[in-house]
Amino acid sequence: MVTPSLLSQTKMAHLLVGLASLLHLSTALPQGGGPPAVSPTMQSMTMSGPGCPAGASGTAQHLVDGRPVFLFPEWNLSLPEKAGPVTTAANEDSKWCTESIQLVNGPVGMQLRIASITVRGWASLDEGSKLRVDVETSLGGKVAGNQTAILGTADLKGGDFTVPLAIQPTDIWSACVGADGIVPALVIRTGVTLVGSSAASVGAVGSADKTELAKALSIFFTPAWRPCA
Repeated sequence: MVTPSLLSQTKMAHLLVGLASLLHLSTALPQGGGPPAVSPTMQSMTMSGPGCPAGASGTAQHLVDGRPVFLFPEWNLSLPEKAGPVTTAANEDSKWCTESIQLVNGPVGMQLRIASITVRGWASLDEGSKLRVDVETSLGGKVAGNQTAILGTADLKGGDFTVPLAIQPTDIWSACVGADGIVPALVIRTGVTLVGSSAASVGAVGSADKTELAKALSIFFTPAWRPCA
């Protein structure tokens, strides 16, 4: 399990400055017919996949409006993916990471779904390369939806990209949060693929330098809640 306490206070302070710009800070879950004001806490999180950081120093966790935010400074891709001659017509490099999250102190009598996932980062693309972002979700062991986006050079602003992904379908909800406040387990799989249309395509995502936080990949999700049917 990765916990913020494993990061130095100085490093955490720098990370949270960046995270604060991603979300409007609040102490309650979204209202407007939603659940009562509560502050779910993260009981545990496990990660798996080649895009996950090798150690706790590669990621920070923060909970905003019940939404964990993850920062991956070491998630870097490049084209051509291998040194030397490339014999295939196309070239690609990809990584993925699955985050399994257990939240507690949830709103009793409510159901949850993941309404959207936002992926932000930095990339360098030429006209022959594209960036594909895929997300898949599950709630309490039940497949809950997915979404894909493809980006080109026109989607980058100074190298930065923001990909808001509305999860489809919208009618899959978790089981009810019981009296114990345990929220059904959330699983989010995020994949990022750098695709070149030919062996000559050139591109990069992120940085091999984990201290270069401005190029780190960040991921956060927005929950939707409703009273149990």
